[in-house]
Parts: sequence; structure tokens; C-alpha cells
Amino acid sequence: MNFRCRWLERHAYLVLTRTLLLAAVGMLGLSACGDSAGDDAPVIQMFDNRFAPAALTVEAGTTVDFPNEGRVDHNIIDAAGAFDSREPSGLDQKPGESWAYTFSEQGTYSIYCSLHAVMNKKGEWEGMVAEVNVVPASSP
Repeated sequence: MNFRCRWLERHAYLVLTRTLLLAAVGMLGLSACGDSAGDDAPVIQMFDNRFAPAALTVEAGTTVDFPNEGRVDHNIIDAAGAFDSREPSGLDQKPGESWAYTFSEQGTYSIYCSLHAVMNKKGEWEGMVAEVNVVPASSP
């Protein structure tokens, strides 16, 4: 193998390595963006067929982050209709994506994933369900 072929082979290897490294860094940067509420926000993770934790209490005005840590698509819908993570796009959250919601009104929010929950004979959601209890914000 002559010098020019070795140089071209090494150059192609370095270009490919740099491209892959830049792509990986870009993917990490993008995953930190989007609808995420931030590092200190309360979190309800979406795993395959369950929310974790299944119950969370927050103060009014708190933004809760819902990252999809599972292997399949998920969504977050309030049973009373206060919110639907599929609006306005109509799309579910893919693995690795996150969605956030600010709970401004106090009360109890019963949430479910329409892909992994069913309504029982009593009209209650079962399966991938969770509850967010929103209490009045404490005064400073």
C-alpha cells in the first residue's frame, strides 16, 4: 500500500470518527432541549405500562416533567380533560422524549396513557395510571 492510500484511509477514518462524535454530542444536546421542565422539576417517568411514581403531590404552579423512559410510545391524558399531551400535534411521546405540564389549579388529576390503560366497568381507568395531587402554593 503506498503512502497516498494510507493517508486517504487515515483521513477517511478521522473524518468518520469526528462526524460520529459530533453527531453523538448533538444528540445529547437535543435530548436536553424540548419540552423538558428542567433538572429540578418533579418527575413522573413513563415506563412500559406504568407511571413512576404512581402518585405525586405538588404545589399549584409547579411544572411536572414526564419523560418516556420506556421502549414504546406513551401519552399523558387527564381523565377530566384538563390536558392531553398529544395536543396540538396528535403525536404520542416516543422513547427518550419528554413532555411537561404546569399544574396551576389545585385539585386531584387522574392521568392515564391511552395506549396502555383501559376503562373498567365502574368507569375508572386501570393499567398505566397515576394521580397528581395539587395543593395550594405555600407563601414565601
